[in-house]
Amino acid sequence: MDVEKQLASTPMEQKEMRWPDWLGGEQRKHLLPFLLVFLLGAALRFWQLGIKPLHHDESLHAYYSLQLLHNLENWKSCFDQTMACYHYDPLLHGPFQFHIIAFVYQCCQWLGLPDHGVNTTTVRIAAATLGTVLVVLPYFLRDYLGKMGAWLACLLLAVSPGMVYYSRFAREDIYMAFFTLLLVVAAGRYMRDRRKGWFITGTVAFVLSYATKEATFLSIAIFGSFLLVLLAWEGGCRVSVRSRFRPDSFLGRYGPRTAAPLCVVVLLLCCAPLAMWCFGWMKDTSAYINTYTAASDEIINNIKQQTVVVLPWLGLLISLYVLLCWGRDRLQKKSAPVRKGLAARIDPLKQPTLDALITLPWQYWSSALVVGALIFVLLFSVFFTYLANGIGDGIWQGLYYWLQQQQVARGSQPWYYYFLLIPLYEQIGVLFGLVGVIRCLVRPTRFRLFLVYWFIGNLFIYTWAGEKMPWLTIHMIMPMLLLAAIGLEPLFNRLSVLVKSGQNLTQKGQNRVQSKRVIASSIGTIAGALATIFLLILTLQNMWQVSFVHYADAPHEMMIYVQTTTDVNAVMKKIDQLDEKLYHGRHKLSIGVMPEANWPFYWYLRDYPNVCYGFPAGCSDAKPGAIIAGGDLSKAQAQYSTGDARGRTAAYLFHHYQLRTWWDEGYKPRPCIPSVTDSCQGQPTWGGVGPWLWLSYGDTPPDGAFFNPALAFKNIWDWWWTRKPIGSTTGSTDMGLFIRSDMGINP
Repeated sequence: MDVEKQLASTPMEQKEMRWPDWLGGEQRKHLLPFLLVFLLGAALRFWQLGIKPLHHDESLHAYYSLQLLHNLENWKSCFDQTMACYHYDPLLHGPFQFHIIAFVYQCCQWLGLPDHGVNTTTVRIAAATLGTVLVVLPYFLRDYLGKMGAWLACLLLAVSPGMVYYSRFAREDIYMAFFTLLLVVAAGRYMRDRRKGWFITGTVAFVLSYATKEATFLSIAIFGSFLLVLLAWEGGCRVSVRSRFRPDSFLGRYGPRTAAPLCVVVLLLCCAPLAMWCFGWMKDTSAYINTYTAASDEIINNIKQQTVVVLPWLGLLISLYVLLCWGRDRLQKKSAPVRKGLAARIDPLKQPTLDALITLPWQYWSSALVVGALIFVLLFSVFFTYLANGIGDGIWQGLYYWLQQQQVARGSQPWYYYFLLIPLYEQIGVLFGLVGVIRCLVRPTRFRLFLVYWFIGNLFIYTWAGEKMPWLTIHMIMPMLLLAAIGLEPLFNRLSVLVKSGQNLTQKGQNRVQSKRVIASSIGTIAGALATIFLLILTLQNMWQVSFVHYADAPHEMMIYVQTTTDVNAVMKKIDQLDEKLYHGRHKLSIGVMPEANWPFYWYLRDYPNVCYGFPAGCSDAKPGAIIAGGDLSKAQAQYSTGDARGRTAAYLFHHYQLRTWWDEGYKPRPCIPSVTDSCQGQPTWGGVGPWLWLSYGDTPPDGAFFNPALAFKNIWDWWWTRKPIGSTTGSTDMGLFIRSDMGINP
């Protein structure tokens, strides 16, 4: 079959599924497997949700969400711009997560939950909820993935180590992942059903993704470029090429049937230089912003001001156009819809994407525009309290900050970071994801090619981006798992046939020779099933370890990045005991927190009003009941352990704790050593031993050592099953607790 015919239609894609079909009687019997997977995903995400101490980033999100809740309780006061109310700051990413966490806080307060509804569990409820709903979104892609493929996609998303761990993590990435997949589902459903509800759902998903994280710009680049390629294909699919040449000529035999492939090639040739220029422009712009910060800030502020001036006029023009469309429809007599103009030249079967864009009713896009704009304004203006500046910041400030960070390259991770991290955790997803890629390329459909493009595009663009962090892996894992479901589907179908064949042989009483023949022909299927079970067990092992065993033990988990340790809970227990002894738990204890330990204690000490952060600078109480120290602990010990003979400083008892720990980074490339011939400009002057030596020997390989595959395999195997670290486990940021000696409690 020609590729053009495969892309035009497939038997599965010919089936139309209406919006309410999933509630129909015929579909009910198929709901149970999906419901069970949904419950599994919910259990893995909500069980012991609050056991892990808040990560540094989580504490920021939790604290400012609480601030936002208090702001909304006094909503009118925030119209005064001199008040310290929550405003969008791209450093903390989009406003959605703060609004949704504040909403959860409020709901939990209404329900009378402990700690006034504000604790480490409620902080993560929104992430766990959207992470759970994400699990069942492939249900709506059954006519693209097949019923078995959709169920497998749900199962893989439910148990994926990365998806589970970051669904239990109050960061914005799981929100963005949910909205991205919802956008894909809505687009796929709209292409099939052409229902207004799906179009508006897709718009809402896109706006909320944009209001969640600036990485949505990367999604725009990937989805938009695929759309351009698809439109180029459809633009040429009705122009015959092969038929223009003699049947016995080379082009008559081997040339493309239509001009669709040629249009794609032309588009790529035109866009490749543009893409290279765009990457270069972003690099140069990032360097300029970081070099000339003051001038760049002034430029972006002028752009925001001009945008706010132009937007009302643009809204007025759109409103007038919508009004004209409404009046035209009112004056025209109702009749059967007739394809006119450009729409009459479009073949809906061969050019469905072009047809969807050209025939898009004005009622659809205008309703979606109103809903999307309202959500955007509400979130970025914080319910109209920061209207003009909020809209300008929402449009431009995120892009500005994102460009700035490309030069910073937070994390300083090598280009191969994700190629090392993802295979360590997602075994079944990686192997069958590659099988799925091959299957999609061998038997392509539009949706299958989109999944391949989405996965490879994300893998490339996140590898290229300056900032590489483990939580970004879920944006690559998600399309990979959809591809893995496509790769697994034939195996499960063969297993189903095998089971039915065995039942038939038993029922019909076939002879032993026929039974042996069936068994012999099924060896490959059984071997594949056993390999799949092994990979699934290994993936489940990794999921269990990172989410429920070593959830706050970063030296044993590469997926955990600079995690707050459980020592924070021990410190808070001591402080609460001291406050209970002295003030009967009324939170009147005076506490000093040194700058290096401000976070996450801004969150953990939220109920203590007598806390001085940045201690001792600017603190009125030079002798607080407790001091939480960070940074140079030996200096702090020398200063506070003995006290001052003049009584200006009290004597304190001291105990050492770990604030944060991290995974060994010996896999990084060797550092550049400056020499006469090489100044190492633009190159890292610190690093590791390289990935191959690190896998073989950890971060301390012997002199003259080379990559040892057997040792590397043993180290990885031991880590998989016993969590024996590959490198050092000593990486940590330390803190100390000082309790005044006259308090009668040891730290």
